[in-house]
Amino acid sequence: MNNQFKKVALNVSKLSVPQKINKGRMFVDSIASNPAIFINPMPSLAVISSAIDDLEIAWNEATDGGKSKTAIMHDKERIVMKLLYDLAHYVEGIAFGNEEIIHLASMSVKQVGIKTPIDFEVFLPDDRGAVGLKCKARPKTLYRWEHCKDPLNSNSWVIAMTTDVSSTFIGNLESNVLYWFRVVQINKVGEHALAAKCIAPL
Repeated sequence: MNNQFKKVALNVSKLSVPQKINKGRMFVDSIASNPAIFINPMPSLAVISSAIDDLEIAWNEATDGGKSKTAIMHDKERIVMKLLYDLAHYVEGIAFGNEEIIHLASMSVKQVGIKTPIDFEVFLPDDRGAVGLKCKARPKTLYRWEHCKDPLNSNSWVIAMTTDVSSTFIGNLESNVLYWFRVVQINKVGEHALAAKCIAPL
């Protein structure tokens, strides 16, 4: 796939406010952990962290009810979302289509402009600590589903299960932690691992 069609996706718009707070802090922490790549984040991480802290305070105050406190909380939420989307644009500009750089920011990759078949897909279900996986079905094939936190270490992959269907869910994962997932297709030809993808469970 051509780099020009690789864009950054935050996948936060449908999350609850506490989940947005956790995701935002994960983006900030991931970028702060890679200063050699993200030299001058825009907006600054300090500004984003402060806005997230303000949102958390507003959320806690709004739990007691009251239209005015809820309105303030939603204002703080809009501010955080704008800052996070601006941060995503910064990461997109730094990465220039390099998926590894995008993933270092704990952000996802989306494809625009062209349509190609999806061989392997990871997605977030409603359940906390869970990830959904699916791939293109093949005749007379078994599917071995694996995950890890360090894809560069070939010994770190954990086998979650093997199925005879081309989709599954993996649970009991740590929330807001970046995991890598892959599926190994097994048939009479042998074993074939599809390209790994990453996502952070809710």
